[in-house]
Amino acid sequence: MLSVTVTSAEPISDEAAHTRVYELASGCAEHPAVRNPFYELWMAGPLPADQVEIVARNFYERVRRTPDRIALAFLHMTDTVARSETIENLYDETGHGNPAGVHSVLLRGFFEILLSRLRGHPVDFYEITAPILPSTIRLIEEGEKIFSSPIPQTVCGALLAQEWHAYPQLVYLYEGVRNYRSYFGLEEFHESCEYFYLHIGATEKQHKIHSLSVAARMCRTEADLRNLERGFTTYLDLLADNWAEIHATLSEAQRAAL
Repeated sequence: MLSVTVTSAEPISDEAAHTRVYELASGCAEHPAVRNPFYELWMAGPLPADQVEIVARNFYERVRRTPDRIALAFLHMTDTVARSETIENLYDETGHGNPAGVHSVLLRGFFEILLSRLRGHPVDFYEITAPILPSTIRLIEEGEKIFSSPIPQTVCGALLAQEWHAYPQLVYLYEGVRNYRSYFGLEEFHESCEYFYLHIGATEKQHKIHSLSVAARMCRTEADLRNLERGFTTYLDLLADNWAEIHATLSEAQRAAL
């Protein structure tokens, strides 16, 4: 019997591409970008204001660049349907044309209120002194390089990683935020958490669906899938490194306070 060699250029079916991409995306649930000690620390109980500032400053720096990454992904895609679904994602992130609804604006507003309550006086987010950590800078800079790749499948892999890790990330962050409910009135707390509710509700679920369909549409060969996985894994690794450094920084601060 003649053996059949599968080459990297051999086409794969739409159904096979969707299945393979879904399996890849689902695997992020076990990646350190999602399973890490930072989330455990954040959810365990309230942190002092100085440590909350570290989390707020570094997470915000990532979030405010999200529209840039999505825009870069759009520019480096070639499929019309994929571009259409990606631009809808960008429209969500930028508040549907309402500057007050831009996701980074909502997040900044939440942290300003929280830090003001923790400090006992009004806090301007732009005046907090917590450092931007090296891994945060690396995540932003290297991440934008991945989203600017001339290989569309690599770009789609990074976008897939961004969207599939985002839902559990925001669930864990929100669970930690609930540790600070006593600093708010009940209704005020929920009004202030709009950023989190957007992401653990329909918006982020839709982004997951779009990123999956976009990635699957871009994969027609084994080589395409490898390029997709490269972008996916590289971006998840950057995220994991960032959460690890944030956790290490908080742990060091806690030891120093003993």
